[in-house]
Amino acid sequence: MKQFNREERKVLFFANSGHFLTHFTVLIFPAIVTPLMKEFSLPLDRVLKISFLMYLFYGLGSLPWGLISDRISAKLSFNIFFYGVGITSILCFFSKSSTQLQFSLLSIGIFLSLYHPAGVGLISKSIRTAKRGTALGRNGIFGSAGIASAPFISGLINFFIGWRYVYLFFGIISIILAVLINFMKLEEQNIEDNTTSGISYNKKTDTVIPFILLCISMALAGFVYRGQTLILPVYFEKKVPFLYEAIKNINFFAYSGSKNLSATILASFVYFISIFGQILGGKVADRFDLRYAYTYFFIFSFPFIVGMYFAENVSLFISAVMFILFSVGMQPVENSLIAYFVPKKWRNTSYGIKFILTFGVSSFVVYPIGFFERNYGLSSVFLLFSLIVVLLTINNFVLIAYTGRKRRK
Repeated sequence: MKQFNREERKVLFFANSGHFLTHFTVLIFPAIVTPLMKEFSLPLDRVLKISFLMYLFYGLGSLPWGLISDRISAKLSFNIFFYGVGITSILCFFSKSSTQLQFSLLSIGIFLSLYHPAGVGLISKSIRTAKRGTALGRNGIFGSAGIASAPFISGLINFFIGWRYVYLFFGIISIILAVLINFMKLEEQNIEDNTTSGISYNKKTDTVIPFILLCISMALAGFVYRGQTLILPVYFEKKVPFLYEAIKNINFFAYSGSKNLSATILASFVYFISIFGQILGGKVADRFDLRYAYTYFFIFSFPFIVGMYFAENVSLFISAVMFILFSVGMQPVENSLIAYFVPKKWRNTSYGIKFILTFGVSSFVVYPIGFFERNYGLSSVFLLFSLIVVLLTINNFVLIAYTGRKRRK
């Protein structure tokens, strides 16, 4: 962190804490799908729909929150975020029916939607341009840490004391962060906003078309990302038994929840690997043409999303690891592309638009998942995801063609 000054480190502390908490909270639900099926006596597709409104408003709230956070202080934005997530998480603890849980999750989604436009926007406006990609990469690492730890910690807490306590524990942590931020000075820094790596593109990039093309890719990528995170623990429980087979005869794990626990442990490991993707993506964003880097991350991920349909057990686990490595690794590059194409005064709003697309559109993935699972089996969903990766890669090449050759300033 020595490469960042004191004010930049302060910005990164709260932005990174919020990013961890956001992605952890979002991924509690997939880890507890099996316990919820048992508690509420519901099939898989009905349980997945309990989370629909949370994921929908997690996306839809991004644009209004982006507009608001462009106009209020960073400290107030983060106060609203931490207190809101903390209180609504505690509501989940007290939910006694699927309807109450659905309402509580909806409330969580509304406050979670504040983080990305406010947090990523704060970094893009407060970190020196030469270090922006690295800062976004480090911020992504904390998001990936939240993603990686959520299945394991949620599964572990559920195994011992029940799924409700996951929400209670992290709700309390969120409120503690809200209190802490009031003792710190946290404001956007006045930095020079240069173009990335001294590179500019043809003058026609002054139009909104490059951002629209980027939005198409982000929406498609978000659909795939949300879909696989939603079903990965359940999918591993069905098709990746090697860890369960290894631990099921150990007395400590000889309980009905051990299969779910083993699946959530494996899912956590998959998401842990994505941390290295974020590191790679941050370094790439500071060194290479962002447009090509963004495209190649998806090209490299394609064989592995296809492999998640065909493979089983250990080979399926390896395919999942590699797909997440590339599909999450592109995020610092994606956020840097937005920072390049969009003027600083609209930066939070642009990130709000992004997360409406990546999280709002992706919330509808529960419906094709339910359809494919009922009619063709859960693995068939990955053929749909593979087709979407092809479409967004083609769209990225259209973006490259439109913006033309890069030139040094």
